[in-house]
Amino acid sequence: MQSYSTSFLTDSYLKYIGWTLHDKHREVRLKCVKALKGLYGNRDLTTRLELFTSRFKDRMVSMVMDREYDVAVEAVRLLILILKNMEGVLTDADCESVYPVVYASHRGLASAAGEFLYWKLFYPECEIRMMGGREQRQSPGAQRTFFQLLLSFFVESELHDHAAYLVDSLWDCAGARLKDWEGLTSLLLEKDQNLGDVQESTLIEILVSSARQASEGHPPVGRVTGRKGLTSKERKTQADDRVKLTEHLIPLLPQLLAKFSADAEKVTPLLQLLSCFDLHIYCTGRLEKHLELFLQQLQEVVVKHAEPAVLEAGAHALYLLCNPEFTFFSRADFARSQLVDLLTDRFQQELEELLQSSFLDEDEVYNLAATLKRLSAFYNTHDLTRWELYEPCCQLLQKAVDTGEVPHQVILPALTLVYFSILWTLTHISKSDASQKQLSSLRDRMVAFCELCQSCLSDVDTEIQEQAFVLLSDLLLIFSPQMIVGGRDFLRPLVFFPEATLQSELASFLMDHVFIQPGDLGSGDSQEDHLQIERLHQRRRLLAGFCKLLLYGVLEMDAASDVFKHYNKFYNDYGDIIKETLTRARQIDRSHCSRILLLSLKQLYTELLQEHGPQGLNELPAFIEMRDLARRFALSFGPQQLQNRDLVVMLHKEGIQFSLSELPPAGSSNQPPNLAFLELLSEFSPRLFHQDKQLLLSYLEKCLQHVSQAPGHPWGPVTTYCHSLSPVENTAETSPQVLPSSKRRRVEGPAKPNREDVSSSQEESLQLNSIPPTPTLTSTAVKSRQPLWGLKEMEEEDGSELDFAQGSQPVAGTERSRFLGPQYFQTPHNPSGPGLGNQLMRLSLMEEDEEEELEIQDESNEERQDTDMQASSYSSTSERGLDLLDSTELDIEITESLQLLGKSPHPYNSR
Repeated sequence: MQSYSTSFLTDSYLKYIGWTLHDKHREVRLKCVKALKGLYGNRDLTTRLELFTSRFKDRMVSMVMDREYDVAVEAVRLLILILKNMEGVLTDADCESVYPVVYASHRGLASAAGEFLYWKLFYPECEIRMMGGREQRQSPGAQRTFFQLLLSFFVESELHDHAAYLVDSLWDCAGARLKDWEGLTSLLLEKDQNLGDVQESTLIEILVSSARQASEGHPPVGRVTGRKGLTSKERKTQADDRVKLTEHLIPLLPQLLAKFSADAEKVTPLLQLLSCFDLHIYCTGRLEKHLELFLQQLQEVVVKHAEPAVLEAGAHALYLLCNPEFTFFSRADFARSQLVDLLTDRFQQELEELLQSSFLDEDEVYNLAATLKRLSAFYNTHDLTRWELYEPCCQLLQKAVDTGEVPHQVILPALTLVYFSILWTLTHISKSDASQKQLSSLRDRMVAFCELCQSCLSDVDTEIQEQAFVLLSDLLLIFSPQMIVGGRDFLRPLVFFPEATLQSELASFLMDHVFIQPGDLGSGDSQEDHLQIERLHQRRRLLAGFCKLLLYGVLEMDAASDVFKHYNKFYNDYGDIIKETLTRARQIDRSHCSRILLLSLKQLYTELLQEHGPQGLNELPAFIEMRDLARRFALSFGPQQLQNRDLVVMLHKEGIQFSLSELPPAGSSNQPPNLAFLELLSEFSPRLFHQDKQLLLSYLEKCLQHVSQAPGHPWGPVTTYCHSLSPVENTAETSPQVLPSSKRRRVEGPAKPNREDVSSSQEESLQLNSIPPTPTLTSTAVKSRQPLWGLKEMEEEDGSELDFAQGSQPVAGTERSRFLGPQYFQTPHNPSGPGLGNQLMRLSLMEEDEEEELEIQDESNEERQDTDMQASSYSSTSERGLDLLDSTELDIEITESLQLLGKSPHPYNSR
């Protein structure tokens, strides 16, 4: 079409490309879009594409939302070519469908959409013309126009709340304009500007985002470039941009803070700018006076605000400056001491008033809470141990516990202050060999704080309860036995194990605050929906803290049953956390974890039984949910059937005992109240070996001998459970016509002695100290000749197990038929077809040789009872099954199959 456009660039040929834009395969759609890019990229050819464009434009625009990212990226680039070379074709509605993609999580797609946005909105107004090899702006106000257009697009479109993603999308095509920090700061510091409050906040966010992008070189949170690192050229550009940014903003940052110090939303990102600076320039550039101005503004901001975001940004900025490597460290440290002295003096005065008086007005409560918040934010980043804040905060918390007169706004930061005080003390002790007195003092403080938090768990205020739970779970994890790992055995006296009462209170808190039914979410845009999502995140944090205590051995592992039993009910909210906890608990102790799963089901069943009684229990919706939970538990065992064999049998045995633990009165024909538990147990039956199913059936029959029931009327749960344990019908008996009698006799081999005379004590004990009896080759040989759908159904029915014949002996290679392709089972029966005799002869000889080899292995394996030897034989036979799929033979079979259908392979497609 490009080389001979006169003959081939016609609608009669183009329509095929347009039609295949709808193809379901990614590669086809991608090739079509790339072909169209070659056509639309040539302005001389676009006149021939007008009819095609009008017909398929909607499809090309909709492909921006293709589920395959590479196709969507190429679709956006195709629209860019249409935008450049065919003016007026894309309407405003078409462009508006591309604009939201600049906020996509995939950076390649977002960057392509940013380029489209640049060429559509910014380039016509801020065109850069190349004259004499140099770039010259179209007008002196081109940069101002660019930022005004950027502001208007971000504010008026209302597509997103964070400008950092818009900056990242435009970085590749308009990075030079976004790095015009002079233009940005001049707009912000201009006195006669006509910017509104929202526009000022957006412009500050754009400034900080561009500075972070230039200095750090990575996109914002949630976007991944896929690149491992920067090239040497990119690192040099990044270093140069960092120097330019620092030299320009160091003198202007105090001015910006002074102008916007009253607005917390604006001052927070400005304080974050310090992390983008090359702070050595304060020394090399002799800019200490600007450092002094910044420290003054920082102190004013901290004293003026109590919002956590502002205080965190201020504390981190001061932490960056208080680095002993800098020559101005003494000045920054002095400013920090001044600020903390001021806050500590205020706290002491306000605390004294609170302890002496029984009532405080709202202003006094606000001032005390604000001071504690400021100290807490700085204690998180800076070591304030020498100001001795532990004792006064403990006095405050003790009064809150004893009298309940302390407002909750004061209790929350006081708890955090004591927590940070303990951690900083532990940091000092861990760095050097501490005396026994220091260790004892720290342990006493930690135990006292745990008791305070335990008291706060029963507080009436929900925020205090959750804060106490978070701090308590973190502290218990830090002082768990893992703290002595890595040569820190001298910290052993600090290891703390919570008492049983504390463990039960933590579990009760989890049930009351985490596993609760939330309200239904609306569209997600309302304020109530946002609050509900935040509450969900908070509950997930609480659950994660509790699960970590379980996995690190701080809490008894049996407490995990309180978590696991909610796996199915709260799968959408906490499924990933509970699944990860279950996986790691199984890695720690597989046997104990299996018992916990059974304990979870027992607890749920007992609760349901107490609430509704035994009549019609298995018909309740709650019982159906329990069956779904049991099915999820069964799937968690994974495909390692031999590895989990003892565990699954143990689970069944204990489940049978529980179902018959409470018997009806003597002479009564009523079923035991726990008998319906057998239906839950049946969900684990597909994980059993067939021999174990037989043993469990015998064990169940023996247990039922002590229970009286009406003759001829078996109980439903027993019937359901027995059906789940019944062996699968032998395929050799149901499909004898699949094999000729001679071959079937040869494969089956001589008759083996029946193994049903095994002693009953061996069946009842269920002790699996040796490998189980496993099947003869008969079922394998028959399976290998069933149609593919028969294999699939058999695998689903058996739960991906081997079809073991009752009372037979194991043989390696029973999985051979799994690896054979469908051409080995579904050869079309056409005797007159060319090549069919050779094909059937080759298949027959291959199968006969392999079956004879398997018979030899069968006779040798009968004398082996070691599990590892059996696993090895299974592996070796599977490899031989794979060896049958030789590439040359497959090529021949494909050719012969085509000949059977009356077709000859195309010479270009013979491979």
